[in-house]
Amino acid sequence: MEKVLDRTELENSLLPDLQEIAKEMGIAGVQLWGVGGEHDAMTLSTDARKRLLDQIRSQGMEISALCAEVGGFNHPKTVAINIEKAKAVVDMAVDMDVYVVSGHIGVIAEDPNDPGRVCMAKAMTDFGKYCEDRGKVYASETGPEVIELMRAFIETLPNKGIKLNYDPANLVMNNIDPVKGVYVGGDLIVHTHVKDGVYHADGSCEEVPVGEGQVRFAEYFTALDAIGYAGYLTIEREVGENRVADIQAAIEVIRSL
Repeated sequence: MEKVLDRTELENSLLPDLQEIAKEMGIAGVQLWGVGGEHDAMTLSTDARKRLLDQIRSQGMEISALCAEVGGFNHPKTVAINIEKAKAVVDMAVDMDVYVVSGHIGVIAEDPNDPGRVCMAKAMTDFGKYCEDRGKVYASETGPEVIELMRAFIETLPNKGIKLNYDPANLVMNNIDPVKGVYVGGDLIVHTHVKDGVYHADGSCEEVPVGEGQVRFAEYFTALDAIGYAGYLTIEREVGENRVADIQAAIEVIRSL
């Protein structure tokens, strides 16, 4: 498993000075945000994509994944535009030689006949084939659902384009065991986060720096090794006063285990 800096930790991580910081930390790759902002797949030209890729590679790093966080695919009023945006990120992945595109697909209802789930299934049938035809995968990020439900949903799809982006903190913050779920997700896990969180007795939750929450990282990494996961460990820090320091601390946690 390798170490990677997710762009969400350093909002301008592709600026040369921040790339230098990432390089000094021993980080091997970056994940780019592909919806909105300066690297929006809907507007970033082919030449600009090539220049960006060359810039990252010049630092001895690679792009580990592109993020297509579009708001989910379970609402009929927004699903068409969200698929369009997500497909644009997949096209950018083709141009930039990136295998994994990640994001949330939306909350999966337990009832297969739930209108939102039906909408999502149709969308992922279309979008999953689009990814598969281009040699890419869309890694659905774990959220409020148990992994058994996510796996069951993905296995109903008639394509191999939808996989899992495993975020242990999201599970902890929903009072779900993140270690057990690794074994359930198994071969579907193509991307992971190193993020920490706390679930409080009153039902509230919060993200905290890696190593300060309830994710059992030693067991988590052991589980990933056990299923043969060979991808990146993507450090994600979405809140906090000093994200750079928190990222450095996360790297130390990874190196210590």
